[in-house]
Amino acid sequence: MIRNKITAEEADIRYSNWLTTLVDLIKPTNLYIIGGRGLAKSTEILAKRSIDVIYDMPRASFAFVSDTYVNLMTNIVPAILVGWEERQKFLENYHFVVDVDPPDHWPKPMIKTFSYRHTISTFNGCKFFLTSLDRPSSNAGISVIHQFGDEEKYLQEEKLNKLFPTLRGDYALYGHSNYFMGQTFCSDMADPSVGESDWMLRMEKNMDKQQITRIVQAAIILNEINLELHFAEKNNEDPRRIENIRKNQGRWMERIRKVRQDSTFFYIVSSFANADILTLKYFQNLLASLSFEEFKTAVLSIKKTLEKGARFYGALADKHFYMDGYNYDYYDQFGIRDNVSQTSQGLKYILHDKILEGGFDAGNMMSLVLGQEQGINYRILKNMYTINPESIRELSDQFIAFFATHKHKVLHLYHDRATNQYHKIKRDFASLIKHDIEYDKAGKRTGWIVQLMSQGQGNIYHSDEFNLMNILMGEKDKRLPKLLIDKFECKELKSQLEITPVVKGKNGEIQKVKTGDKLSPSRLAMESTNMCDAFKYLLCRQKWLAIAKQKRGLTFGSLNI
Repeated sequence: MIRNKITAEEADIRYSNWLTTLVDLIKPTNLYIIGGRGLAKSTEILAKRSIDVIYDMPRASFAFVSDTYVNLMTNIVPAILVGWEERQKFLENYHFVVDVDPPDHWPKPMIKTFSYRHTISTFNGCKFFLTSLDRPSSNAGISVIHQFGDEEKYLQEEKLNKLFPTLRGDYALYGHSNYFMGQTFCSDMADPSVGESDWMLRMEKNMDKQQITRIVQAAIILNEINLELHFAEKNNEDPRRIENIRKNQGRWMERIRKVRQDSTFFYIVSSFANADILTLKYFQNLLASLSFEEFKTAVLSIKKTLEKGARFYGALADKHFYMDGYNYDYYDQFGIRDNVSQTSQGLKYILHDKILEGGFDAGNMMSLVLGQEQGINYRILKNMYTINPESIRELSDQFIAFFATHKHKVLHLYHDRATNQYHKIKRDFASLIKHDIEYDKAGKRTGWIVQLMSQGQGNIYHSDEFNLMNILMGEKDKRLPKLLIDKFECKELKSQLEITPVVKGKNGEIQKVKTGDKLSPSRLAMESTNMCDAFKYLLCRQKWLAIAKQKRGLTFGSLNI
């Protein structure tokens, strides 16, 4: 038993919740953590573990993985670097450098490197690459020893499987490490009903619980031996005793190294694991702002139960979403440490010299869906929104900033027929957004001209929208364009299209279920139908509705609800 105590002067005191302590003890080859909000998955778990890997495998190459390269640059990697510097005291220009060649006196990576742009290099020769599912070129030809990722609920499994072959390395050089050929992925609980992927749940079957138990037992014993050695050396005890302790330490280090090899630790944990830091007030605020169902998923990490039912947009399929919508010639000008400016210059498929079209829906969530008719295709390029108390002024400012460099500043805006009723007094929402896009908050002209396209148009009934969308998405009439939606820039639209239900009314009429519009503000963006309505106004224009009505009898008969 260790009877000595560590003094304050000897200790390097840092906060660690019980989960991060457990991860530090186990140090598995593969780590998959599904944790609630506020668990510090990036700044604590990923940051600490990546530093461990750096020290354990000098001159090795690793990868940070995400759904998009833009997400890596703007969210994930910056959060990990905050964890390195602020929590772990792993400092830039001392322990690592970003986007530049490392100092000449630092060891070079084992794999010859020609460019350090969008990479992180460490003092002992390690190198981190940025890889994403939407940019296959970022993965071409690279070979890494370990992969790290956050927000993995956004990674589609079939795409991720194509990335795994980059995980390869030299066993002779790095086979000693328990991190060799491993993965470290974190996420909060996925909600498949809004298009998120729950692939990490299937990693649980790879965990050998008995192996994990043996690792914890060995780690506790090794920790006790380390303490025993520390106090023996501190107290200048018999050199023979110190040498015996060191030999015992060596034996247990080898034992734990072997038992950790090829291990997988999978764990689902709630935000309460970090309750000492978050405080009770944090959870009270979340419970007040979220529905209990969302609280269970986002905080308690309880998997959401899906309700079966017919979808209003039943013909919507993967083919309608494209993943290569970013112009990386634009984003490559920014470094990892830069404040990345996300504008329409970063959209690969936008036609800057052509008219923009928009669908606008007003309410407690102001929604704007932007697209262009491009030959046989209709591309939905971007969606934007504000939620009360933000309103049309803020939404217009988003539009003005994002499309500041658009050359042909004409917006054809399709909107709710109800706004026409107030047109004469110019207080309807359509006229307000027209004004606020044409004039900035200082009253200065922006150069944009907004043409309101829905004045005089009749009601768009649910049955008419349902009919058009099934024909359009089902590609049943060549007179209608093929629909293509940017998967990442229209995340909220995609979610709403995928979960909006349909029912038959008492008289057999088709009805879109809009109960999601009454959700708490934090859930509106992903779970309401507000963005769907903006999408409806954009596409349900008279010429396309007329084409769809010719096929009405062909589409309704297949609905089974």
